[in-house]
Amino acid sequence: MRPLLLLSALAVSVSSVMTLSSCKMMRAITPDISLPKLGLPSRNTIAAIIPGMGPEDKASGEDPQVPFNSRGTLGYGHTLRFEVYEGARSASRVYSGIVMVDTEGLLALGEVGSARVGGLRLPQAAEAIATAFRLGGKHTRPLTVHIVSVENTPVVSINGDVREAEFIPAFENMGVKHAVTVVGGRKQGSAARGVYIAREGQRNFFTSIESAEARWQPRAGDIITLSPDI
Repeated sequence: MRPLLLLSALAVSVSSVMTLSSCKMMRAITPDISLPKLGLPSRNTIAAIIPGMGPEDKASGEDPQVPFNSRGTLGYGHTLRFEVYEGARSASRVYSGIVMVDTEGLLALGEVGSARVGGLRLPQAAEAIATAFRLGGKHTRPLTVHIVSVENTPVVSINGDVREAEFIPAFENMGVKHAVTVVGGRKQGSAARGVYIAREGQRNFFTSIESAEARWQPRAGDIITLSPDI
């Protein structure tokens, strides 16, 4: 029995040595591969993708994060990034800032005063901001309000010859035709074709949606106006 036990032990030892040698050979043949760490894009990356965006929409350290729907109404805690331009042909910027809706539904606009936007949708809020600057700032030339984002959601405005003026979220490679389609297109029976697109207070005219689609890349803050009579 002893010779058998000795042979059995010897077989186990040889098997172990062969297994260890195989492992060493595999390590020598197969290089160490470190897998990349995957993660979501940062806010700065998104800002770079969507032209017109900047740092985080935050008015102060106490500014809360509030859910936002571009077709919904504004309320306490919603933070807007917007710019105001005066003039049509040679527009000049009169305001640029990030402001939070306070508990009374107001946007504090410094020396201009305030705009009551609580309970309003973005198209009406833009009008309220323009009115505040027109009265408080005593501006006589036309004013254009570009709302760039709300709660870090970049937006584009579509108005004019549409069923209802709306703001929709902007995204990378967004086209004019897509933006118009999202709001339902022109009013039923409309024969107009002209399109105006405003950026930084300057309005650009296109003879059709197709022309605008080919020549213009929308970005956050743009205002797309479908002409009702051209």
